[in-house]
Amino acid sequence: MTKLVVLAFVASVAVVTAAASSAHAAPPQAAAGAKVFAANCTGCHGANGTGQPGVFPSLAANPYVSGDAKRVIHTVKFGLTGKIVAKGVKYDGVMPAWRGTLRDEQIADVITFIRTSWKNKGSVVTAAQVRAVK
Repeated sequence: MTKLVVLAFVASVAVVTAAASSAHAAPPQAAAGAKVFAANCTGCHGANGTGQPGVFPSLAANPYVSGDAKRVIHTVKFGLTGKIVAKGVKYDGVMPAWRGTLRDEQIADVITFIRTSWKNKGSVVTAAQVRAVK
């Protein structure tokens, strides 16, 4: 009986530990998104998402990135032109529209990667959400 109780306890600790570690793990889409980011975004935003101050905004620990998913989807899907302020730094450039170059699934994956990397705390984005943003 004692061995059974110990085994049950060890098993429950293992389940709780696995659940806790998976709660902090990157979502599956992030791995695919990392590849899209490496192929399309690092030239401007850098491999670690820090950008180039005054030229290309940092995506790391960026409230815009972690904020409203629809706004981020719109930016990636349709691009952005003109003056913005990101993390207190002024920018006046062009973010290309990735619609037509990347599939909705790829846009969702790369946004998920960005929203869950570099101290960003955003939610997962799906291809359905990308399609819904007009």
